[in-house]
Amino acid sequence: MSDHSADFYHQKTEAELRFFIEHPEYYQPDLIDSAKRELRRRGIQLIAPPTEPFAVDLDAPASIAESGRSLGVINVLLAVALLLGVGWFYYSKQRGGGVKAVAAPAKPRLPPRLIEVPTSAIPTYSTSAVVERQLATIPASEKKASQAMRQFRELARRFWAAEMQTEYLTGQAHAGKAGPLFAEQTLVVRQTWSDFNKGAVYSYRFGPNMARHFERMRETASSQQHILEQFPDLLANKQFLKDKELVSREADVQDWMKDVLPTSPVTGKPYKATVLTVKY
Repeated sequence: MSDHSADFYHQKTEAELRFFIEHPEYYQPDLIDSAKRELRRRGIQLIAPPTEPFAVDLDAPASIAESGRSLGVINVLLAVALLLGVGWFYYSKQRGGGVKAVAAPAKPRLPPRLIEVPTSAIPTYSTSAVVERQLATIPASEKKASQAMRQFRELARRFWAAEMQTEYLTGQAHAGKAGPLFAEQTLVVRQTWSDFNKGAVYSYRFGPNMARHFERMRETASSQQHILEQFPDLLANKQFLKDKELVSREADVQDWMKDVLPTSPVTGKPYKATVLTVKY
């Protein structure tokens, strides 16, 4: 019996359970058997119907046999009448209350509770504004080539869609705020980079400034994808800060990005140029 079914029978009164048993014509056999089990569980003895027919001594005189037969019939009729009377009483009582013997009353349900939980979802960034900021650094003379402009604008849109997500994730890692889904998020962002990669394989007739931006974007895309691939395994205790290759790549990205835009659209901070010092 399932927990739900057990609860149904546990909530019934003894009279309701007996009613099931005493009126098998109304219910399925499984329901009647379950009612019997519940009464037995409560320690209530059930009176089993006689298993043998009423016995008459065939060797006794006819008057005695007839008398015994009449008495047996009377007893049986009285027992049946009593059972029917009690059954009808409880049945009428239940019907007067809406026939509660068939289905358990529904328990009132409490209203749902709204619980605040921390989330590590990547913010949604709009690329329109940052692409316009980048195009503002391109000389007007190069913007006259309409085809080149359309191509460059689309490449810039794809680039920033992936770059801003990457800057957000790596920034969370450096701040020690990487969420439990960090590894899965890096896979999603790497897939975003694939849209840029598809366009970066072609050659374009860009002017010198657009060409320089495009080259910086390709270099950045290559390093950022490598960083995203390595970061999850080096996230614990910020091990990525001790990985010389990753540290070098992050410095290169900052240096390349300052030629694309002076400040990050994610952090609002200037991209850092790599300063080389020569000792004599």
